[in-house]
Amino acid sequence: MVLSDVVLDGRGNVLLAQGVVLTESMLASLGRHGIDMLPILQAAPAAVPIDPVAIQARLDHLFRIHDRDDLGDWGTGILRRYVEDYRLQRGEDA
Repeated sequence: MVLSDVVLDGRGNVLLAQGVVLTESMLASLGRHGIDMLPILQAAPAAVPIDPVAIQARLDHLFRIHDRDDLGDWGTGILRRYVEDYRLQRGEDA
């Protein structure tokens, strides 16, 4: 666990600095100082790898009723493009 903020005692003295990696001995010491809650950094969620082939297969299934090359069905084409860009995490410049 990593502290997200400075830990102070009742008098305002710094016990632990921001960014410190906590150990069991530190936790025991903080308990003796009357500290029962700590500001802990949340871990960032792990990035899920993008599988473009699987995404395209899923979109083909979802839009199976509509022909990709049908220019007369422009609304569905735009919707598919937005969903495709979102799922493939493409920016506005894609």
